[in-house]
Amino acid sequence: MRKADIDDALALAIRAAERPSRSLARAFHSGSVRARVKPDRSFVTKHDVAAEREIRAVLSASPRFGLFDIEGEEGGRDDRPSAYRWLIDPIDGTTSFLRGIPTFGTIVALEEAESRRAVLGVIHLPMQRETYVAGRGLGAWRGGKRIRVSKGGALAEALVSAPDAQWFQKTRLEAGYRRLRAVCPQLRGYCDISAHTMVMRGAVDALWEPYNNAWDIRATEVMAVEAGGAYLARPVIGGKFTAALFGNKAVVEWIAEVVGF
Repeated sequence: MRKADIDDALALAIRAAERPSRSLARAFHSGSVRARVKPDRSFVTKHDVAAEREIRAVLSASPRFGLFDIEGEEGGRDDRPSAYRWLIDPIDGTTSFLRGIPTFGTIVALEEAESRRAVLGVIHLPMQRETYVAGRGLGAWRGGKRIRVSKGGALAEALVSAPDAQWFQKTRLEAGYRRLRAVCPQLRGYCDISAHTMVMRGAVDALWEPYNNAWDIRATEVMAVEAGGAYLARPVIGGKFTAALFGNKAVVEWIAEVVGF
């Protein structure tokens, strides 16, 4: 896909990701959101489903990009024959959404269907009213301003984020997680997709995410690289999911060596 086409598709992805923002913010402030438990033990609300429906409608209405295949966390995959595929996570961080924690966000990404390589990604944070965007060869941006991962710095002072230990146990990466805890003086558990954006703008040096679906991580894949950082990934649980390590290149390389990634 040419850069001009990526730019046009990115504009569409931004509109799609931002479309359910107001309704999600209203629901968040209502304090009365209810959820059910899915077979994988994660939560889903009617707002997840409604937001994905809105996003799909925006993407499908495009004369140029509306015939691409679409895969969403709640609506599954359309299985349209196309060279590219849209990926949607309507609420990344549903637990936080339910608990009144404003770290959730909406993700829209476009990938090459065959290689599953990211082309572009959009992360919208409704409660912060921020949108992070990146396209292959176009850089990474927030609110019209270029963003970059952190630069240099002593590894002993690196601020690194990683989720709860249970996810490293689930993906059989617990030994590496223990090694990282032993040597990293500032290992913190910032959560949900907002933690990814902290890395993109250089507030957090690196993040290790051991358990991701495609819709969780594809926007981050292109955004980390376009923000001047490194992105490493490996399949886990029989290739069904992806473990990812991304951020400041020097810090990512150090962590990868420590944990054997």
